[in-house]
Amino acid sequence: MITFCFLMGSFFLLAQFKDPKISLQKDWQTSATFKGNIAGQPITMYLEYLGHSGWHDKVFTVKGWYYYDKYKRKIPLMGFYDGNLMLYNFASEQDFKQISDEELFCWISPCPEFSNFTEFLQIRQGSGRSQNGIMKYHNKNYRIQIYKDDLDITLRNEWLSLPNGKKYNLRTVLDEYGGNEIISTFEDKEENRILFYFERDSNFNKQGFCGATEPETGYRLLTFDKNWKVRKFQVYSTNSCLASVFFHKEYQTKYNFIKAFYVVHESTLNLLVVNLKNATFSSTVMRYNYDPYQPMWVW
Repeated sequence: MITFCFLMGSFFLLAQFKDPKISLQKDWQTSATFKGNIAGQPITMYLEYLGHSGWHDKVFTVKGWYYYDKYKRKIPLMGFYDGNLMLYNFASEQDFKQISDEELFCWISPCPEFSNFTEFLQIRQGSGRSQNGIMKYHNKNYRIQIYKDDLDITLRNEWLSLPNGKKYNLRTVLDEYGGNEIISTFEDKEENRILFYFERDSNFNKQGFCGATEPETGYRLLTFDKNWKVRKFQVYSTNSCLASVFFHKEYQTKYNFIKAFYVVHESTLNLLVVNLKNATFSSTVMRYNYDPYQPMWVW
């Protein structure tokens, strides 16, 4: 994307528009450790990402282990995540291989089920702070409880650290896709502002509608009060399958802190102006019923 190239090539200019006391730390996970219990006995479980299914970022295989905290003997696990967890412990390495050999698992058909397991753990994602399930062992079922609000081990955390010590996770403030970069900050007597550029997936299904298109790109503005409490959030897309927007052309300005872009939303031509000095953006309609395949009339 042209817009992305501009940003990558101009970070040395952007430094003067950012407060060094404001930072963004990315913590995109590929593993997680869980605490919980099985039949009331405390356990620790560790899982890591193994491979995806059908090019969907949120349907994948996992591998890891769990142990009873009293004994700390690791019991190997492998299985599937599709919003819930299905985990197996087998007696032989060859039996574990049948999971990694699966293709399109939990994708166009239900997650595969195996009967030759030693233990089978099924944990369902709920809305509470802990998640519940069952473990099957020797034809008996035992209750499992996991003390975590999210079973996903591939969370895209992006921690925004502010001058007063506050921290916000943009995964919960904005969305769970990540891909944000701070390009400008501004403080005055009324409010504080942070301007981001973003480049993110349209959705987690890279083969489905919008997932197979170019990334969503654009600008996000978080406005805070003087105590750094979020007041409002604004977004302007420069390329978006979801919003029917596409980037058309950059407009050259004579100021290094002013960036301008022609963006087409359906059949409307808009001029997006990004002001890095005061961390704002604005949009003006340049023409309605615009045909992007005709020569530009405003150059």
